[in-house]
Amino acid sequence: MGVSLADPNSNGLPALHQGNYGPYLILDKMLWQPPNAGAGGVAGFLRVGGAPGDRNLLNLEIDTGLNAKGLLPGRPLDLGGIALGYVRIGGATRALASDAMLFTRTPSPAIDYEAVIELTYQVNIAPWWYLQPDLQVILHPGGHGAEPPPSPAGPIIPNALVLGVRSSVTF
Repeated sequence: MGVSLADPNSNGLPALHQGNYGPYLILDKMLWQPPNAGAGGVAGFLRVGGAPGDRNLLNLEIDTGLNAKGLLPGRPLDLGGIALGYVRIGGATRALASDAMLFTRTPSPAIDYEAVIELTYQVNIAPWWYLQPDLQVILHPGGHGAEPPPSPAGPIIPNALVLGVRSSVTF
């Protein structure tokens, strides 16, 4: 008791915590609307959340971005967006990873955060059907940790480029 789980002298039982909490804040705001735009315009959002880092994998999350609807002539229902996201790995998880490097003498990158940049555009093909391509760049996947076995010890998970398409049909 009182030693890191990474320590060979550990009994393998993690510390127990009573209770948990996580405050958060969400702000959504229409920032600009052209005259007679109806539901069109540019809106922004900000989301911030936190949790104790001694009992949660992530202890801070921040997302922000802009959405623009109906800005292209003749495309009143199309929606484009850009967003940025950031999550910080909790202190206990960072400490355990650091202790594991110390006790195993295996070099590994320090885990810290994960971030994402996202671009998307929702094209309304018909009033009942849309397609939405999405592009994401993920920085420090998994908090910048090492690749899991069977990969060789030490290499970090590389940044990632994710391409996707979402579609919805309403009937």
